[in-house]
Amino acid sequence: MASRPPFVRSDIPRIDMHTHVLLGAASRAARLFDRNGIVHAVNLSGPPASVGLDDFIADSEIAYSRSTMFTNLDWSLCEQSGYAERMVEDLVRAKALGARGLKIPKILGLGARGPSGKLLAIDDSSLDLVFEKAGELGMPVAIHSGDPQAFWQEPSARNERYEELQAHPSWSFYAPHQRGEVPSWQALFEAFVRRVARHPKTIFIGVHFGNAPEDPELVARALDTYPNLLIDTAARLPAIGRRDANHSPERMRAFFLKYQDRILFGSDTAVGRAPDALMFGSTGKEPPSEADGDRFFEATWRYFETMDSDIPSPTPIQGRWNIAGIGLPRAVLEKIYYRNAARLLSLTISPTPLPKPEPKIVPGSLQDL
Repeated sequence: MASRPPFVRSDIPRIDMHTHVLLGAASRAARLFDRNGIVHAVNLSGPPASVGLDDFIADSEIAYSRSTMFTNLDWSLCEQSGYAERMVEDLVRAKALGARGLKIPKILGLGARGPSGKLLAIDDSSLDLVFEKAGELGMPVAIHSGDPQAFWQEPSARNERYEELQAHPSWSFYAPHQRGEVPSWQALFEAFVRRVARHPKTIFIGVHFGNAPEDPELVARALDTYPNLLIDTAARLPAIGRRDANHSPERMRAFFLKYQDRILFGSDTAVGRAPDALMFGSTGKEPPSEADGDRFFEATWRYFETMDSDIPSPTPIQGRWNIAGIGLPRAVLEKIYYRNAARLLSLTISPTPLPKPEPKIVPGSLQDL
């Protein structure tokens, strides 16, 4: 059997729009990003302005000057009246300190509670001031609503995320939803879409493939309806790369071609100071290594750049199946890898091709034969 040439990633620069770099880990993250062709990283883990954002920004600028910081909100403020006004004050200060965007985690809709003790909905009108101010300040809002649909299903061996839920039992919303403690996945997604619709002058980034990788048609309808919505690809290639009725490589390639100006590359890579403080999309019971990172990024680039049908899952704990590549044209790859992000954040990124890495043998492919 003829073997195909070893895979070598393209020389296109990359901006990673979805990373989590903890305080003191910027130098370590920089080495990892450089190793994988990432010339700029957006850190979505910047704290609120009132609780140490300036330290995060200073650490990042000293250790790795090619980064952009998003700020988070102090959700404990919601326990008392007037919380939206205080959040707006924090957001204004974060912008002055250098934050370029706002991250809304899944705690909104699933954990944050208002003064009455009631769960705050993603589209709760009390938070309108915050999202309007983000638009006024020119700060894109990266919003994570809900989680994989499998997290609402019974965590049994039939659940495709069973291995992940075994490692992280608290990630399952099956029992809390059965008890009426959290909304359904569908209700969360609909609230997310209503939030986007309510603020046409605010740019939203629906992280994790628009918060609905299981149903690209839902994402497509939202993109078609709301011009202020973009999506990133973080941690969802196992979902969108699978070969089923909703995710054939032909359908997914057509999706990326149609929405090539609205898609941002993101990895959901997390880096801390400790040797085992790494995450590439998700984690299991054992911490990942840098070698796992090499496999993660190689599978990621193969998905975007080749039509290979036997690509090992970048994040096996999210599903131990091979994924099928979509082989995007170079002009489209450039938009998704860096041009869309550079336009969104007003970044100057040199289009100078990167030095090509040494080719690697991909385990479990025809190259090994």
